[in-house]
Amino acid sequence: MTWTRRNTASKERGTMSDKILSKSKIQDYLKALAEKFTVVAPMPRRDAPAEFVEINSGDEPILDGSQPMMPPKDYLLPRYETLLKVDRGPEGVKIESTIPEDKPRVMLGVWLPDAQAIQVLDRVFLDKNFVDPYYAARRQNTLIAAVIPKEPRWSWFCSSVDDVENWRKNVDAIFYDLGDRYFVESESEKGQALVDVSAMSEAGDEDNAEKDKVWRRFAEQDILPFARKALYEQLEWDNPIWAEIAQKCLGCGICSYMCPSCSCFDIRDDMHDICIERYRCRDTCQFEDFTLMGAGHNPRPTQLPRSRQRLLHKFKYQHEQFGVVGCTGCGRCVELCPVNVDIRDVLSRTCVEEV
Repeated sequence: MTWTRRNTASKERGTMSDKILSKSKIQDYLKALAEKFTVVAPMPRRDAPAEFVEINSGDEPILDGSQPMMPPKDYLLPRYETLLKVDRGPEGVKIESTIPEDKPRVMLGVWLPDAQAIQVLDRVFLDKNFVDPYYAARRQNTLIAAVIPKEPRWSWFCSSVDDVENWRKNVDAIFYDLGDRYFVESESEKGQALVDVSAMSEAGDEDNAEKDKVWRRFAEQDILPFARKALYEQLEWDNPIWAEIAQKCLGCGICSYMCPSCSCFDIRDDMHDICIERYRCRDTCQFEDFTLMGAGHNPRPTQLPRSRQRLLHKFKYQHEQFGVVGCTGCGRCVELCPVNVDIRDVLSRTCVEEV
């Protein structure tokens, strides 16, 4: 496979809101934030990827982007969520809404590709034609503070799928890891609250120069040898590569469960005596029963159409419907696929238009 480099150097940016946060002052910073927000950040777990949870005083979240982690969508779009409850009591039928409480929160330590994936979810669940009230309640008062690690993860291919310069406009603040400190940049008016904290100090010219190096390492990673528009122009329904993928694929669904932008779900009703609970749970288009109908017909009966659907939906259908690419190059599917189906190789062989 031939790898090339694309020039995506950082543009000139203002320094009015640029601050330095020493890693020795992280606890002071978290304490100050907790006075205004519920703080959600990735916490380490034994023998498992870090997970985004609400943190408490004294917790030590992973903010440097160095370790594998569950995607932040698990907080905004839970794996299991009660949508409503119906109680058939002596006084008649009572319907209880379970829309979550709306409260100010900040998500810290979000990988920048994961932050962009939240933008993809926003297009799905906050579209002008439909707003999901459960997702909206969590999202509308949530500030996103992204992190760019000192060294990008080996599996990232972000610049291959999108212009990452535009991603910085979609978050409220960015933490650039400079080793012993973070360069913190406000990206929105609301994000100013994340940098106006006494634990921070003013950034200098040397800090800014180091920040630019971190950005360039992220934005100018070795990338795949095709033009971005080939993603949604050259992926075709009848490409023989779908059969090749299906022959290897186990249909385990790890690629979509760990994907930060996949949003497939199922809705079910459970009966408990006189009560009914309607809940939404995570699902994947890679499972055989995802499209199975009540009468027994399944329009995607084998792994070939299921593999094809996943990739065409990400790179073609979502671009046609929402104007965004459904993959942000986070690389989780590359790292975790048990049979080593590498999406980078699939795209490089399918999208033949050269840069």
